[in-house]
Amino acid sequence: MKSNSIPGKKKVELGSDRSDQEIGNRIDLIRSGKLSKRLLVELMSERHPVYEERPNFQSTRIKGYAMASFFDVGLPDSALKFVLDELQNGKSAYMVAAAARGLRGAKRPGSQYVNFLLQGMENIRYHDDSMSLEVFKPDWPLEHPTTAKREIFLTFQWLQGYAKGALPELVSFLKDSYDFDPGTKEEIQKTIHIIETDNRKHNLSCCEIESEEENGFSGIWKKLRNIKSIGKLEVENQEGICQPLDAFTNQNPTVVAFFYTRCMNANKCTLTINKLGWLQQDLIRYGLQEKVNLLAFTYDPGYDTAGKMHVFGENRGVIFGPNVHMLRTKPEDFSLVSDFFNLGVNHVNSTVNQHRLELFLLDQKGNVKTSYTRLQWEVEKVSGDIKSLLERSSRFGWLSSSISFFQQVCFPVLLAFFPKCPVCWAVYMSAFGVSGLQSVPYSPWLIPWIVLAIAVNLVILYRKANVRNGLTPFWLSLAGGLLVIVPGYMFSYRFGSMLGIALLLMGALFNSLPYRQWSKWTDFFSSALKELKIASHTKTKIWFKKPLAQK
Repeated sequence: MKSNSIPGKKKVELGSDRSDQEIGNRIDLIRSGKLSKRLLVELMSERHPVYEERPNFQSTRIKGYAMASFFDVGLPDSALKFVLDELQNGKSAYMVAAAARGLRGAKRPGSQYVNFLLQGMENIRYHDDSMSLEVFKPDWPLEHPTTAKREIFLTFQWLQGYAKGALPELVSFLKDSYDFDPGTKEEIQKTIHIIETDNRKHNLSCCEIESEEENGFSGIWKKLRNIKSIGKLEVENQEGICQPLDAFTNQNPTVVAFFYTRCMNANKCTLTINKLGWLQQDLIRYGLQEKVNLLAFTYDPGYDTAGKMHVFGENRGVIFGPNVHMLRTKPEDFSLVSDFFNLGVNHVNSTVNQHRLELFLLDQKGNVKTSYTRLQWEVEKVSGDIKSLLERSSRFGWLSSSISFFQQVCFPVLLAFFPKCPVCWAVYMSAFGVSGLQSVPYSPWLIPWIVLAIAVNLVILYRKANVRNGLTPFWLSLAGGLLVIVPGYMFSYRFGSMLGIALLLMGALFNSLPYRQWSKWTDFFSSALKELKIASHTKTKIWFKKPLAQK
């Protein structure tokens, strides 16, 4: 059961144990302003507990009614993609109508919504229906009926002059005597009139809404959960071959898509696998087919056998090979994959009842670099991102080799010449451990221990400063540790990692020098700083302050 704490409002709990009518009543409270609309945004997620083991028709009504409610309470930016996703990919008249109405709650109209509305019209053009979005469970006959087409035309009217790009399509609808009845044509004529009579100057440059999500700072958790962390998970491919997931990812960039063969929405799973085949052809065209893995996981491993996956992929243009596979886990293991990718999917019994479009691009190390979720992804865009990833890898390949050589060969040699005091060993192990962590398989669990080792080392350096060589080794080691962990490990910034290791080594070296030699160095640097006027005499004395035990 999920708990939703809303500032200034009473605590609300929604979970799979609630009846659909209870949930509808909660949504009505949100519409009336008695509960926060943040709850509506949470209900947009396919992973919300309310959809667990709930029949598809109930899930559709709950989500659609919540989506239509954005018209009443306002559509926040965080919910915009959910609405556009339904317009672009939805096949349910109820959901498309709800999305069109919810879009009218946006902060401002814009020309970027036109194509989504036209796609929504195309999706339900031949199977529209009469419905009510005013109440959760209406009584028949409906008091205020609407249709998906009518909601779309009302949204075009809301856009006014921003919808001028839709005029050719709207005019063509008037000529269609089969798909649009006389009452609907009156609404179309009204829509055209509102758009044409809006003489204001509008910026009609279409601000494209992308489906990819770059992993900036929020990508840290994904980095810590490198796909190698589930690399031992046994999966079966379309040929019935069972191997650990590691065997299918190896050291290449990897594209991971999701689908299931029983999906009834051609705009989702079928189109996803079609596009995966087109992406494969694009990679072949550029001679990159052997440098990239293409993997497609089924959401429905209990039903999708190896044979079904093989036929499904082959019929949609996928050419299977050494690095192109469709995969299924054991049904009980699918949650491991779902949790790793944070998939937007939910099930009732063994059937999928909610899912979104999902494609992920992983780099050679298994880190998620880009996520393409909810909105349709373009083959050309993904192909370009793959090429950029390969180019960056090639450009810095020499640096990776140098770092690897330093870690594996030079570092142990340097250790042999350094003094072997306990404090120094702590520094050496910290630097070596963190710098080599990414090359150790299934290593994320080691991170807390290595961070602890660095922390212990810093505490020792600080506490021993008065009897060793002052605080300079401590500050160097602190800066080095932060550089190695944050830019070096979390963001794969190799220069940051190397600079951090260098500072850690300098801290170790300075701490282990005999006091007489350390004193000569500090005196030399103090004189140099004075001559260059970089620091005042007072600051120089503080920075290179001799430890009390040596005075």
